[in-house]
Amino acid sequence: MSFIKIILGFAAVSTLFGCASPVKQVQVREAIEVPTGVDAKPIQFKRVVVKLRRGEVVGEFLGGLACVKDPFRGELTWRGGRLQINDEEFTEAFREELERANYPIVGDPNALFEDPSVWKAEVMVAGLVTKMQLNACFPYSGFGNYRDSKGDAYVKVDWQIYGSLERKVVLQISTEGSFSNKESTPQGADRALVGAFSVATQNLLANKEFHNLITRKSDQTGAVGNDKPLDKILIKKIKSSGKISQARESTLTVFVPGGHGSGFLISSDGYAITNEHVVKQAKFVKARLANGREVLADVVRTDSALDVALLKLREANLPAIAFSEGNPPTVGDEVYAIGTPRDPKLDITLTKGIVSSYRDFRNLKYIQSDVQIHPGNSGGPLVNNKGEVVGISTMGLQIGGASQNLNFFIPIQDAFRALNLVW
Repeated sequence: MSFIKIILGFAAVSTLFGCASPVKQVQVREAIEVPTGVDAKPIQFKRVVVKLRRGEVVGEFLGGLACVKDPFRGELTWRGGRLQINDEEFTEAFREELERANYPIVGDPNALFEDPSVWKAEVMVAGLVTKMQLNACFPYSGFGNYRDSKGDAYVKVDWQIYGSLERKVVLQISTEGSFSNKESTPQGADRALVGAFSVATQNLLANKEFHNLITRKSDQTGAVGNDKPLDKILIKKIKSSGKISQARESTLTVFVPGGHGSGFLISSDGYAITNEHVVKQAKFVKARLANGREVLADVVRTDSALDVALLKLREANLPAIAFSEGNPPTVGDEVYAIGTPRDPKLDITLTKGIVSSYRDFRNLKYIQSDVQIHPGNSGGPLVNNKGEVVGISTMGLQIGGASQNLNFFIPIQDAFRALNLVW
């Protein structure tokens, strides 16, 4: 499909024959590549938006072998106002430039429904086109051929880079691009515009600030998975205060690209537990403490079968939860779930219930309870009436988004065994 016809919405204004106004030319800077073996944050390209004044002249229609102003079609003026561009050519151009420079890019442009890879995106990039020039020449227009064209194009793009873990725009950069398509082909002028966008993308990749944002520092090394035997990690027991407030102070909100879950600190030196399905394959997450401070955390190890993950916050002297010294709770005992259901603003929510039963699914044991939990509670602690952790929120039955008071928790002893933790 023609980019000019579908996206730009240009109007023609009559003018006289004459020479075309030159299109601004931009230097192509060399993209800073991600060296092989260097870890980089996965990037998702979100969209491009054109923001030009209605009626703004952005170029000219040209005709004939000499490419002079077309007296019948005239100037190209913008009449689309603010318009989102979804043309797949721009997405492909962006992806090609990043792949050429060895940047990791996620998101399937051909996905018709939910794209299972976008959750991996730690950085999202969008562009706002604030300036545009396009001289579109139709050499054979005198013969009625308005299909084949060539042209010169220029764009200025204001980029916004959004950090998924920071949950805000972390960098804004403006770049320019220009491209001259000398060969007359079907939609050749369209290709000139896409080429200019590609150059603007390449000039973005040439920006050191952008490169430094995407590539991880050498000390940022996450380790996930259980591909080899795990060394034991000694967790120093925390003395119980006998109060649920101790458990609440140790509960975390765990932010990952595309959402959040819950977790809890198990040691004062920063070890914490959450669900594997919360962190998935992430190497790093952002953990918000009960006092509102946010700390970067490494995903140290995971066990997908039991759905548990071990985090290590990059901070020490933290409040940690206590472990029950007695037997596991029995059916009918009171228990409390703590976490961040649905919205991060609802962090450290406490709900009360009882142990309803013990269940075996897929050869794994779960604590069943009627305590209220919702999406976002995943990975949070289940504690007894002394505030000592006995389980980890992992799943619940919902109908129409409503809890059915049939919720399941991983026994804390099983989580320690799966992650090879000892105390």
